[in-house]
Amino acid sequence: MKGKKVLIMTLLSIGVILASMQVTQVAEAKVTNRVSDNSSKTGKAISLSDAKEKFEDGRKYIQDDIKVVNLQGTWRQMGRQYGHLMKDELEDVKVFLETIIEAKEGNAENAVAIVAEQTDQTPYRINEFFEGASETSGLTVEELQMINAVERIGGLPKCSVAMTWDDYAASDLVIGRNYDYSDSFSLLKDAIAVTVYHPADGSLATATIGYVGEIYAVNGINENGIFLELNNGKPSANINSPNPRITGTTMLFECLFETAELNDLERFFNTINCSSSYIINVADENEGLSYEWCPIGVKRGADDLPEGMLVSTNYFVNPEWLFAVPSDKTSWDGLTRRENLIKLCKKNKGKIDAEKMMEIIDKTVEEGGAKNKLTVYQMVVVPKTKTLWLQITGGSSWTQIDLESFLKK
Repeated sequence: MKGKKVLIMTLLSIGVILASMQVTQVAEAKVTNRVSDNSSKTGKAISLSDAKEKFEDGRKYIQDDIKVVNLQGTWRQMGRQYGHLMKDELEDVKVFLETIIEAKEGNAENAVAIVAEQTDQTPYRINEFFEGASETSGLTVEELQMINAVERIGGLPKCSVAMTWDDYAASDLVIGRNYDYSDSFSLLKDAIAVTVYHPADGSLATATIGYVGEIYAVNGINENGIFLELNNGKPSANINSPNPRITGTTMLFECLFETAELNDLERFFNTINCSSSYIINVADENEGLSYEWCPIGVKRGADDLPEGMLVSTNYFVNPEWLFAVPSDKTSWDGLTRRENLIKLCKKNKGKIDAEKMMEIIDKTVEEGGAKNKLTVYQMVVVPKTKTLWLQITGGSSWTQIDLESFLKK
């Protein structure tokens, strides 16, 4: 209870202290100052041997604007490593959130509610991580919880994904993913990282991709090559859970540490009630699957596509739901983005490898693709080799990350 009072006072104070436009501009400048313009550079590979910074058993790697942090040990030890190695980036996200909270009347109260609910629902091992990170980052556990809620406070994700395998792939299954968010999130392009966890508790090593301070999964792959990503499904099912539930993103994070094979996910989705409405697209090296997951149940994405292709944006496609199909206007051009990706995959049938997938997801809506002004970062993943290519909008070009080597050590 004492922690909640501290949290409430902290967040309400933010709403008062940051009440002027002048402070907003300073906050934005502080975030932006660490963002370099690497648009003219060519992305390179990040190697396990290229550590730029070390702390205890943790390592930080940087190539242009892409960061990888590799953590080892107990959850508290990994938290200590993360807090030290990502201290500057955590501060950037904190400043960004202060700006968001200040920008609109009522945002401080909304943030209090979101973070208090999240704090109540945080599992033990993630709490241990925050305790460790607080020891080395200069931030309180309450501030770290606020940072962990950056996407819930800042808005809703949009996103699109395409997967091809068998007859549609040139060889191995390949995934292309555009991560779309509100315009303001472009300020955080220097706070996007790949975080690799090696828990000492014997669970599977797992890598997640997202904003610094997010100790959950909207994109992730584990050492067995099980990949998952999250799309917002609220345009189809704007349903809130009737009772407090652990957030879906937290459950997905924990799921990756326990999922040895793709079949395990069927049991997971059918036994875990969701806190919101999501489309979770998953894959191993052989096939991709889609789960339409909301507080009232879960269904497989409809098989309206040929074998060897999966395309998803922001609406449920399984007709068994009986939900009305949203419009482009209510799904951020979700219908058009999905149809465009389907056409591009069909056009390139049998030719789609990592390089071709980069071309496909990099086409704008106007060019017949899915990329748009809300696209913050993009990724291409090959689960068989556990290889990731990452590109941040307005930053450097595609950077390759050999996740297999990072997940092994």
